[in-house]
Amino acid sequence: MGLKNNKNKVSIIIATYNRDEYIIDTLRSIQNQTFENWECIIIDDGSTDTTEKLVCDFLKSDSRFIYEIRPAHIQKGANACRNYGYKRSCGDLIKFFDSDDLMLLNHLEVLVSEIEENNLDFAVGDCRNFDENGLLECPYEIDRTNAVMTPHRFALFNVAWITNDLLVRREFADQLQFAEGIRDQASEYQYNIKLLYLTTNGSLVNQILAHRRIHNDGFVVKALKRPIWFDQMNAELKLTTMLYLKDIAPVEKLKWFLSGHIQLNFKLACKRVWPEALLITTSKLIKYHGLLKGLLYPAAILSGFVLGKGYTIIKYIRK
Repeated sequence: MGLKNNKNKVSIIIATYNRDEYIIDTLRSIQNQTFENWECIIIDDGSTDTTEKLVCDFLKSDSRFIYEIRPAHIQKGANACRNYGYKRSCGDLIKFFDSDDLMLLNHLEVLVSEIEENNLDFAVGDCRNFDENGLLECPYEIDRTNAVMTPHRFALFNVAWITNDLLVRREFADQLQFAEGIRDQASEYQYNIKLLYLTTNGSLVNQILAHRRIHNDGFVVKALKRPIWFDQMNAELKLTTMLYLKDIAPVEKLKWFLSGHIQLNFKLACKRVWPEALLITTSKLIKYHGLLKGLLYPAAILSGFVLGKGYTIIKYIRK
């Protein structure tokens, strides 16, 4: 494709925390890319293992890697590290990547070429999970050739991708941000839904370009082992996305996210888990659905928590 010395520079931003077992493999997969005009900014969220030593030794051989410990004034968490790393970047095209996963050799070359040859705002590769025994399924099995990209279809996971898959022009990345102060898993959800409100001039490349590692400390295994944590994460994600999109999404879509958040919170309450952000949810219900439904919501949550009942009220509130 002739892109080795392409004028467009790619900034790869990696947030990491205690990934000494995997991160060097990740960095090698980046270093070996057929596309060479990139920088890789690694923001360490305060690792307590040997990540710092390993990475610092590695980057001595390649000045395109930049390593920095998260400054004290930056909030802890992978999303805050991603946002900080982005501010430190200078590339024309932006790529976020996880510190335990692998880029295939032509990952950047294929995506950069797709954007440039078709004058796109973003391109999305595909990836496949793997573990110590070999390759597994893809994170999302969708018809990439015929899929239509819209914000609502992404919200429903009818079309979807993980953080590793996206390459986006800086002018759009400038208008996006990862939500800080939340559970960091599935953080691409609100980021990509807003991207699709900004532009749908993108492409789903029907080619495996990355491998996502499945291991005991990763998102996939956590979700399987901790179903309540998974519900909490999704409830938080729905509310966070609603708040993040308040200036760009139609009111009906904001109500849709709020409805999903309420449904998950009631489910948690019935499992004797007190939902988070009760006051924020109540205030948004009052704003979008009126005082009565807003006041009924805490009562329904309390009923679910104490008695395991109240679904009829929740159903009324969500209408």
